[in-house]
Amino acid sequence: MGRKDTVRILLHMIKHRQITIKRILNTIRNCYAFYIKKDVAPKGYPIILMIEPTNICNLKCPLCPTGAGTLTRNKGFMSFDNFKKVVDEIGDYLFNITLYNFGEPFMNKDIYKMIEYAKNKRSFVRVSTNGHFFKEEDVERLVKSELDDLIVSIDGASQDTYVQYRKSGDFNLVIDNLKRIVKMKRELKRKLPYIEVQFIVMKHNEHEVSKIEELAKEIGVDKLTLKGVIVGEVDNLSDEEKAQYIPDNPEFRRYADTKNWINKEKVDIHYCTRVWLSTMIMTDGSVVPCCYDYNATYTFGNAFKEKFMDIWNNKKYQNFRRQIIEDKREFGMCKNCTGKLLNTALD
Repeated sequence: MGRKDTVRILLHMIKHRQITIKRILNTIRNCYAFYIKKDVAPKGYPIILMIEPTNICNLKCPLCPTGAGTLTRNKGFMSFDNFKKVVDEIGDYLFNITLYNFGEPFMNKDIYKMIEYAKNKRSFVRVSTNGHFFKEEDVERLVKSELDDLIVSIDGASQDTYVQYRKSGDFNLVIDNLKRIVKMKRELKRKLPYIEVQFIVMKHNEHEVSKIEELAKEIGVDKLTLKGVIVGEVDNLSDEEKAQYIPDNPEFRRYADTKNWINKEKVDIHYCTRVWLSTMIMTDGSVVPCCYDYNATYTFGNAFKEKFMDIWNNKKYQNFRRQIIEDKREFGMCKNCTGKLLNTALD
């Protein structure tokens, strides 16, 4: 996420009174715990919450654990009651509630209730979608929900290209749905949600970058983001298979090479604030360190069955934070991470 987006979001949060004294003081407590004391049992609550409405998806994207079938967790949908329990416990401290992970959020029948309830806590709420599930009546409810950010993933500018990665997808349906959302915003004279089209640049679609730029402008979305494809952590493909996705244009490559899959950006091995300031709750309530732990390898407890703060500072969480301080390379999912907190929820 660039500086311009950071400024946009901060100004938006100030305007909509999402930055409260309680949240500021809570952030100070946790920053003090990490930066000053290196305390593995922070007294404050997390300030960013990623929550997974479902780990089920209609598409079969080959680089996604859900789409590729490498997700070993039980499949399901989070109930609204369980969602409400978590948000009631920690919502007053959260600057950001992100409603997606490894599944299509709008396949959950309660997603609009979740968005609306999260907004009642005056948090910044964002959702990412593949854009297939918007009925006529849904579009108006979406715009009226006051959702802050809506990310729509469109990895192609034509059906032929799009379906090479978004397998089983319907490019024209997604574009039509996007147009209807933009139109509804104009009809209702609403600025929200801020609509971002996200285009993952791969070898097979990089020739359509200029075409997607034209299409995004024509539709009238707020932003188009071009992102390099992530393949380094995909376990079910060989290096040769991974390399087939890497774009020829070095501007869109995330990796310095295709042998060790080292991130081009600086990876600060001994630096990560995520487990002091953010958390991830899976569909079944499992609390894990962040979205990189897609199979819930490091589970600290269940937020549906326990009080969240009992989990936040239990021995498992403390031991994990202690190892992060000592050397986060102990955890395979951390070795290629840049350690940027905002990547958890805002990139």
